[in-house]
Amino acid sequence: MSLDKSFNAKYRKYISSFFLCLFFIVSLFEIMGEYKEDKLLIWITKPFILPFLFAYYLSLTKKINYFFLVAIICSWIANLLFIENTINWIIFGSVFFLVYRILVIYIVMNKVKMPSLVPLIIGSVPFIFIYATVCSLSFEAMGDNIYLFLIHGIFTIFLGGLSLGNYIMVSNKSNLVLFLSTMLFALTQFVFVLKVYYEDANFFHALAMTMFVVGQFLLTKFMFLTEENKDKYQTTLLS
Repeated sequence: MSLDKSFNAKYRKYISSFFLCLFFIVSLFEIMGEYKEDKLLIWITKPFILPFLFAYYLSLTKKINYFFLVAIICSWIANLLFIENTINWIIFGSVFFLVYRILVIYIVMNKVKMPSLVPLIIGSVPFIFIYATVCSLSFEAMGDNIYLFLIHGIFTIFLGGLSLGNYIMVSNKSNLVLFLSTMLFALTQFVFVLKVYYEDANFFHALAMTMFVVGQFLLTKFMFLTEENKDKYQTTLLS
């Protein structure tokens, strides 16, 4: 029985490693497509990035979190809508990404302890700074769409305060990974605004996509780390 379990665990590890390699390889080509402004390469690669991460998660997780799967699907739809880079599709994509962000907050709040008010406020400061800077730089360019951006900002600031505040209180690996993921997602918004002020906008497209890919991987890593922490906690209780 133990041999079967060991074989299955080894088999799942190989499968998950395969999907993870595909995730990073396809992401690399997509980032190259962003930098070279190659629409064909972007359309060929971008639709497969999150499905490979989806498969990586399913192949390795011990207990499927369906809210996380729905969040990945919403993020996937949002990224497909962002490819066209027109205002209407960006707005539709932002709505799906907002649902994704709300689901992530729900998942995180069920996995970590809510910090007290002071760490939450301190943790929110860097994210408030990022979004305040972005708003001041892009207020006129965004027009009425600034309200949707502000809604995104409110949820991201809360998630940032929650993740950094939690890391201040408990400096473990899972809290650090969550904070880094949230910070990368917030910086992605900052990079998108910077591209308006520079001629070489393709570089910022590629940089934003790099941050998104790493941030999404770190969020998935957080899911696995919290699974491990739960298993250790339950083992301690039983022993």
